[in-house]
Amino acid sequence: AGMPATSEPTAQEFSLMKRVDNARFSWYDASVGTCGENIAVTDFQYLASLYGQSITITVNGKSTIAKIMDEATQCPGCPPNGLSFTTGLFSFFAPLSDGVVYGSWFF
Repeated sequence: AGMPATSEPTAQEFSLMKRVDNARFSWYDASVGTCGENIAVTDFQYLASLYGQSITITVNGKSTIAKIMDEATQCPGCPPNGLSFTTGLFSFFAPLSDGVVYGSWFF
């Protein structure tokens, strides 16, 4: 019989993935055209290469996919690799009153 299907990434795919653990996530009010999925990345080394790409975000065992769509200026004071979510995206993980949550993201 054939080889069993695997969900593990190949060595080439794995080398292309970047994972950030213990990242700080906050939220901002993006009042126009958000659909609850836009996020802002704060580390400028990633902004140009990730703009428009999807990333997977996990907080307390809950995961979703979102696109990087806004400029890093939406998250003033955020640490490197921290993200600022639209209110809809943040609310998926926690109440807005929490203000900040920690988790991981990868692309």
